Amino acid sequence: GSTPGPSSQPYPACCLAWAVTKAIPSRQLRALHNEVAQLAQLVGAETIEFGASHGVLSTSRNAGGDSTKASKDVENESTSESDAMVRLGQLISRWASEEEPEVTVRIGVHIGEIEWIILPTPPPPGQVKGYFGSAVTTAKYLAETAPKENCVHLLRSTKETLKALESISFHMVMSHGSPPTIKSYYLEPWEQAREQAREDGAIDPKAPGLQKELSLQIRNEVAPKIFKQNFKDLTLEEFAYFLESYGVSTAKFGRGQAKPLESFYNELASEKRSYLFENKAEGTLERKVEIVRVSLVAGNIDEGTDYCLMVAYEIMQDGRPRFRNQKLAVVVPDGVGWQEAVRNKFQRTFKLSKEVFEQSLKVEGSFFKEERMISPSIPGLMTTYRTHEIRLRVQDIMTDGLQAIGLPYFTPFATDTPKDAGVSGGPHESWAWAAVGGVSTDKAESLHKLLAEYKIRESEFEAGAFDALLEEVYDTRISTLMVRNKELTRNLQIIKVWVYADIHSVPHCLVHVSKTQRGKCDSRAKNRPISARMPQDKDWKAALYDTMHTRLGVPPEDWSKQFELDEGTYRQCEEVEYSRSYPGLKSVYRIHEVTCRVSHTLVQLGLPDGHDFAFSRQENDGSLVITNYAWKPLKDIAGRNSAMGFKKGLLDDSEGVEEAEQYDPKRRLPVPPKLQAKQQVGLQRSWTKALGSSSCMVGDLMAGRNADWARAKNAAKRIRDQDYNLKMFTDDCVAAFPELALYMGVTAAGGEPSTLSSGRSADDEYQRTMGALYAVYWLMRWDTDGPQSFSFGVDDNWNPLTAESERPRRDKAEVKKRSVFLEQVDWSLFAQVLVAAGLLTTTENDGDDGTTRYSHDEERTLAMLALTAIHDIMKVEQLCPVVDGWIGAFSGYKPGEVITDHDVALGYVLENLPDALPSYAGLPQTQRDSVKFTQCNMEYNMGWLVQAEAPPGALFTKFRQIIRAGKADPRDVAFYFTHWITDLAGAEPCPQEGAEKFVLKFPRSVLTMFLNSFEFVQYLSTKSETQVFEDYLDWRWKIVQPSLGNAPAGSGSVAQQRITVMAQGSCQTWLDAYGALDGQLRDVLATEFALTGAPGQSYSKDPCTCSGPAFLVYYAPALLQKNSSEAGGALGVLATVLRQARDLWPLEAGSAGETVTVFVDALKELTVQAMQITEPGEVWAVVKNGAKSAQVKKVILSTMQQDGLAWSNVRLLSFQGLAQAPRPMFQDEVAIKGLVPLGEAVVPVAQDVQQTSAVVCSMCWAPTWMCANR
Repeated sequence: GSTPGPSSQPYPACCLAWAVTKAIPSRQLRALHNEVAQLAQLVGAETIEFGASHGVLSTSRNAGGDSTKASKDVENESTSESDAMVRLGQLISRWASEEEPEVTVRIGVHIGEIEWIILPTPPPPGQVKGYFGSAVTTAKYLAETAPKENCVHLLRSTKETLKALESISFHMVMSHGSPPTIKSYYLEPWEQAREQAREDGAIDPKAPGLQKELSLQIRNEVAPKIFKQNFKDLTLEEFAYFLESYGVSTAKFGRGQAKPLESFYNELASEKRSYLFENKAEGTLERKVEIVRVSLVAGNIDEGTDYCLMVAYEIMQDGRPRFRNQKLAVVVPDGVGWQEAVRNKFQRTFKLSKEVFEQSLKVEGSFFKEERMISPSIPGLMTTYRTHEIRLRVQDIMTDGLQAIGLPYFTPFATDTPKDAGVSGGPHESWAWAAVGGVSTDKAESLHKLLAEYKIRESEFEAGAFDALLEEVYDTRISTLMVRNKELTRNLQIIKVWVYADIHSVPHCLVHVSKTQRGKCDSRAKNRPISARMPQDKDWKAALYDTMHTRLGVPPEDWSKQFELDEGTYRQCEEVEYSRSYPGLKSVYRIHEVTCRVSHTLVQLGLPDGHDFAFSRQENDGSLVITNYAWKPLKDIAGRNSAMGFKKGLLDDSEGVEEAEQYDPKRRLPVPPKLQAKQQVGLQRSWTKALGSSSCMVGDLMAGRNADWARAKNAAKRIRDQDYNLKMFTDDCVAAFPELALYMGVTAAGGEPSTLSSGRSADDEYQRTMGALYAVYWLMRWDTDGPQSFSFGVDDNWNPLTAESERPRRDKAEVKKRSVFLEQVDWSLFAQVLVAAGLLTTTENDGDDGTTRYSHDEERTLAMLALTAIHDIMKVEQLCPVVDGWIGAFSGYKPGEVITDHDVALGYVLENLPDALPSYAGLPQTQRDSVKFTQCNMEYNMGWLVQAEAPPGALFTKFRQIIRAGKADPRDVAFYFTHWITDLAGAEPCPQEGAEKFVLKFPRSVLTMFLNSFEFVQYLSTKSETQVFEDYLDWRWKIVQPSLGNAPAGSGSVAQQRITVMAQGSCQTWLDAYGALDGQLRDVLATEFALTGAPGQSYSKDPCTCSGPAFLVYYAPALLQKNSSEAGGALGVLATVLRQARDLWPLEAGSAGETVTVFVDALKELTVQAMQITEPGEVWAVVKNGAKSAQVKKVILSTMQQDGLAWSNVRLLSFQGLAQAPRPMFQDEVAIKGLVPLGEAVVPVAQDVQQTSAVVCSMCWAPTWMCANR
């Protein structure tokens, strides 16, 4: 036999395995290898195995297994090898995600043992090593089984070795056992790995020499004050310079476990829980903490039982009660012995004289411990901890003077502690005697011992933190204490809810803005979803309902009527944090994360327009919490901005961020005074009831008030004049339309303020109405100065602002956004809508230069101004009318009921009580009809049209019915859309700043499509729903570049047109993929997309049988756009979903006018290959959840019955074979010369990995172990 070659002994290492999962061009493959090499050098890693599309890296070690210098540079007390490799995997994932087209990789990281041997390769021999061992093999296995692409997959054993990345959020991969257990973790590419930023005004020296000199000067001045604990007149800045003079970096305060500098200052100055002294031998500043825990025991002679004095609760300085059940604690000030400190405590708090104390209380036992170390909460200062545990016994409970402490009858009592008594807490404390060994004392003692055993110092806790921990562990059971990896941890569960809604066809998410409690505003949770702690024993769904109730006011019984839960998005993740309230005690948060979608328009949540709103709730302690929420486009809170790139380092940027420049606040207009409600005597109008109380308060308020038609007509006449500026227009509108005062609400007879259904303030609604009027003014001047003001707003002199304007001071990014909007928007599209609405008129080629001349229709313009002034007045709830009996039911409201929908309420007044509103009553009848038409509920979703997402029946039927019932013409439809545009443009309550809703917050491409679509919708008055939709599809086909040729005809033509619109790009690729589809799948798409959902209608070019229901696949455009590089697979998924949905809703002639909505939001963010990956026993399914709705989600076959799913409402899906099957990741088609890929040898996998596999039945798509066909 041959002589064995050199080899190594097993040594510990951390390995990363990566593999490309989908074929990519050679250009990208080379770029990937270059990126991996650069990143490996950055974190001190070396490649130990590689092929064309895979590789394995390890922390750099020499032949003996010792770390090399590069590896040591990364590994230190704050970072570990596993930090470096996990971060390396995350950076690779980020790079891959940013590529165009996206590169998909799977990454596994594992820490374990590794060995190498010299491989018998061709000459020169002895130079190629082959690596093996658990670290290598398990890393590969984790890459192979990663739950998704472009993430880092690892086991708990590796996660627990992290240091720098310990607190980053990891998602958990759960087993399907009962109960489910954690199998592994994965890290998303854009989770932030950053050091916690400072939260106080710490001094961070920029010029060391100058600052040091200044610090030494201040040290000499303030040192005597600090060492004598005389903090009077000492500022926080002086204190910071004092610390800097001893080399204590204040920049480290407020990060990680470290207290904010201000908290440390208060600890010394007001709480007096510690003190500072100078170690003269070493010339350093040190801190001392000395406390005494006192067990004051008295015997009950009658019972033969000992009782211990406990603090039952205290009233804090802000009035809050805090329950404690804790023994007496005394802080020992500098220069005072512990005996004297205890005696002083009893004298000052309990009013016991020195004589009574010494005669009646005897020390029965004591214990003392002293330790010296750096505190995690006070960085840079050596701290000496001196702890005394003493037991005092009352000698005779009958002694005169002990009545002050509730003796001899052990009665509860209260004390008022002076603020300078040397003890933290509130000024008012309630005391009680508890039996020794009782529940309350046992709990506190157990917690004291547990914390001490794991070297967690209560003396470092914030005031009241121990009591809060005791309460949450033993009483409310919000948290549990567990030992993990020989470390005590505090474990909590959090429910996190992402609430989605489509606002003007743009996906938005509801996020926190700020929270106000006890007069303090906290914005640390900005842009985060709704979340709350949940009890350890509560199911996540029950916690979801409770959280939506307490955070948004949605009753649990109404939840399912207003929201749709997407259970397919449910996942768990884990975050680790060191709380500043409990220094040294690690908090582990298990987060239950899920998405739900608003299914009905909820005005109280700022819908349908996505307004900001606030919600208030009362906490258990009686404090009021006001939370401000905002709707933000999903793309803005996705956690990253690819245009900005990312930092290639162990942590993301958190330092070096310059202080934010101060920008000017958004300006608001002065508001009119509130109107006074008054009793109308002797009026015999249609809105006055027989009893004298009004069924329409707006009629009472406007009685005797008239519109100033001279000013109104002047505004309508001069709106396009160059010498008629916005200030003149404002003055005319405010003087002309008396209804504008209604937005400020009314003062009712009882003096109570009015409320608004929108959840906004009255001032906000007035500002928004003025913003809508300004949008009319600017758009009517689209060919002069209108676009400039629309984009930038006006200055304080009412002149248009520009990008160069010095005031108001604005963020540079905001100014750039405004400039881009001004330059890139096609303003003629606005003009086309205004022309179609009859507001603008044109004269073709009438000028010397041959250009089109624009003028305007004054009467039509007047109607638009009047409509804009009155359109939202019914948001003031006191103004909402009551349906009169002589009118009968109106839009679903019965006689005697208050009309709470503000649009319906205004429509009721315009229809039945037109004289109540002067600005409407004085319009010509034709213009009144146009205004009245705008208040109809059209049930129109513009996004469904611009993305061809819905069939024409769902899109237009209600809209067309209203048009035909009111005999509206195309001008009225365009008038409605003009009002929609100007209303939305003015949605932000700062009218002088421009149309910020469109300019800063609305996707420009969506706006352009909306404007283009108006041309087609206006013809609903003369064409059928299907004809209008077909015209739109033909136009979209015609404008595609490069040209697609003539529009298709025949079977499948509508499917091809809708697919190209949904895909939003690479149209020819999608058409080719459609043609290459399996014949059955292609027929499904052709048939389903040709159904109209409108009875008796079919497409002229692709006629179909008039049956139904038709399907609206909600989020189908997003699904296709996500899979642009796998077009055939994406179309196959869509066809598979439609085929199984049709099995739930068979075609019937009587259902031709119906549409069923199938939600596929669980698929829209997944690649087709990712859809093919499921756990054993888990399958995708279409689940019927209503008479006209279904949802695609994953179901667990073994728990379907427990989950309330009946087989009759479920159709299983299989996406296998719709995308190229992934080949073995670590076997390349083309190996790189000189290396032999691993894969032939079987190497044991790490013990904490459980390998599973599933075989699926080709008939029912169930795992074979459950299949009846096996």
